[in-house]
Amino acid sequence: MGDPNMVDRGRGLRFEATVHPGDMDVPLGRVADLDIDRVPDPQHGVRVLVTTSDIVALLERGYEVRLHRIARVEPLSPDLRVDDDAAVSWLEERVQGIPREEG
Repeated sequence: MGDPNMVDRGRGLRFEATVHPGDMDVPLGRVADLDIDRVPDPQHGVRVLVTTSDIVALLERGYEVRLHRIARVEPLSPDLRVDDDAAVSWLEERVQGIPREEG
């Protein structure tokens, strides 16, 4: 049996990374064109969750990509799953008292 901390290359790989303008000073707003999951990064880049093919696409467009860690592809923990009724109940608790239009 292999080391559980090693990456299984036969499974999908994703990486947490940050994208920066690079030498060509490519606008970071264009990262959206690649339909990659992203959020702003405190160090003025864009934090992304990417596959190896996403990384290649970013590099080909002139971005600098800094990998931070592997994000293993695995099933969602059963502890984090909720059914529709529980999700609606949770949301209703949070919006209670906020005026809203019905219709």
